[in-house]
Amino acid sequence: MARGDRLPRLFEMFFIIQTVPGLSAAEIARRCEISKRQCYRDLRTLQDGGVPIYNEPGSGYRLMEGSMLKNISFTLEEALALIYGLKLIEQQKGLIKTPNRVKEKLLALLPKKLSNEIENINERVEIAVTPAVDYSGKEKLFQQLNEAIRNNILLQINYYSFSRDELTSRAVEPYQLVFKDGFWYLVAYCHQRRDTLLFRVDRIRKLVTTDDKFIPPTSFDFEKYMGAAWQMERGEEFTFKVRFFDDAARFIKETTFHPS
Repeated sequence: MARGDRLPRLFEMFFIIQTVPGLSAAEIARRCEISKRQCYRDLRTLQDGGVPIYNEPGSGYRLMEGSMLKNISFTLEEALALIYGLKLIEQQKGLIKTPNRVKEKLLALLPKKLSNEIENINERVEIAVTPAVDYSGKEKLFQQLNEAIRNNILLQINYYSFSRDELTSRAVEPYQLVFKDGFWYLVAYCHQRRDTLLFRVDRIRKLVTTDDKFIPPTSFDFEKYMGAAWQMERGEEFTFKVRFFDDAARFIKETTFHPS
């Protein structure tokens, strides 16, 4: 298994043993979604690395007293902000596999009274921001994009150009991911066009991670890059006036369609 996959799992295993002491190896394996044999190997890795884990017969795995990670405390408002963020992520199919497990871990960190209050509010709040495209099955693509953005890795992509109705091969330097109006976009410098462009993620037909690195421009700013763009459409900026009447005027007044 790749080191990049195992290290987060070891941290997760440590967290599980800390927050729920006394679990058996079979229960730890179930929570980590691995085999019991792999669980024993990971437990041995943690112990060999100096983590003071011990197993008392009949009482499961525990950490020695004094070796716990410092508890993280949240106010009600801070915890709700994280829960609302997770609710948004839950609707982004393909972005993250396990938002519910993240929520479970967050609630486990909170005092019981605060955790119950958060759960009560969580059940009475719904956030509907449905993507315009089904990103199911795109987890690997998003992982590759995030990895490339984080480590400044040059990508080779096959991209479907809607305006020309053709598939093109491009070398791109990925800067960031942006979610706007139901679509995910990759902001990247395109070597073929010699310009920074927006690529809709759902139109990336194939992605290959290269061995080449790039140096991202320190001066790049997404807000400045978009400027006065309408939605995600960039182009020449010009001024115009539109007049609305009656109900339409009242609706326009209370809604922000453009920063101008």
